[in-house]
Amino acid sequence: MATTIRQVARRAGVSTATVSRVLAGVGAARPETRARVVAAARDLGYRPSGIARSLKLRSTRTLGLIVTDIENPFFPQLVRAVEDAAWREGYALLLCNAANDPDREAGYLELLVDRRVDGVVIAASSLGTRQGDWLRDPPLPVVLVNCASPGGMLPGIASDNRGGGRLAIEHLVGLGHRRFGHVTARPRNVDAPDRLEGARDGIVAAGLAADALVVVEGDAVVAGGEEATRGILDVAPETTAVFAYNDLMAIGAIRAFRAAGRRVPDDASVVGFDDVDLAAYVEPPLTTIAQATAQMGSWAVDRLIDSIAEPREPSEAGRRPRGEQPFVQVPVRLRVRSSTAAAPNR
Repeated sequence: MATTIRQVARRAGVSTATVSRVLAGVGAARPETRARVVAAARDLGYRPSGIARSLKLRSTRTLGLIVTDIENPFFPQLVRAVEDAAWREGYALLLCNAANDPDREAGYLELLVDRRVDGVVIAASSLGTRQGDWLRDPPLPVVLVNCASPGGMLPGIASDNRGGGRLAIEHLVGLGHRRFGHVTARPRNVDAPDRLEGARDGIVAAGLAADALVVVEGDAVVAGGEEATRGILDVAPETTAVFAYNDLMAIGAIRAFRAAGRRVPDDASVVGFDDVDLAAYVEPPLTTIAQATAQMGSWAVDRLIDSIAEPREPSEAGRRPRGEQPFVQVPVRLRVRSSTAAAPNR
């Protein structure tokens, strides 16, 4: 039979309220009293109820994390970063995979509220637009990672996607390439337009005509990158370099060049975006734009915990007031590997 709090109180010679406060870390107790309570709980093998403690403290010490698609290798890296930061702060993590499904997104938002998590990190780019009404007045603290915020009303952090696109093109221009392709993602990927605009910035900075860059849209997976690159080569066979929306699409681009009888990097160069772990192990190893995933995950958790601790005063309408929230843009860096080289016949 499980040990009860009354048994611990009798063994320690204190009230049940004192046992509850000591084991919950609430209030002040004399050192000798605390020592007696802790020793009694240990000797009797008493484990306080997590549910009861959560109700008393109004905190479950649990955070939620919603990601777009756990099969994309970028997200396990982000999950690890968020989990590490949460663990350091004494929080557990509930992971939800939205799988690019609006119904699942909405269901998980409500589920996390029902589970009484203390706050939520959202790293599902489409959720910011498809669930905008919920995000305009969420019932608990929310921080966004690479996700759109309705009217800047929620704190968020994102990579410098536009700067990364320009960096990719500048690298390829420096290698002598003059005909480029960009495989971009579907509109639900809210960071895709910035990466495309960055690529166009690089074309302009190099003094090249706008038609030096051919853009084809595809799904943000290997097959999507392969199909989009085939589309680029159909309309612009003279293309010698492709910058892809993400590393998965870049791997698809390499496959498309090979299928066309062109070697990477001897005949064509490919640059990805994200620097997932897999990028270093494909053949050839992928040159890519690296995101500071660990930094973004840690910032998101720190900001979320700050939000949890902030007092929330209701407005006259019964809703807590919101001002414009902090948004942090994190620099990216070029990681050069073997998928890029001097343009052929340079």
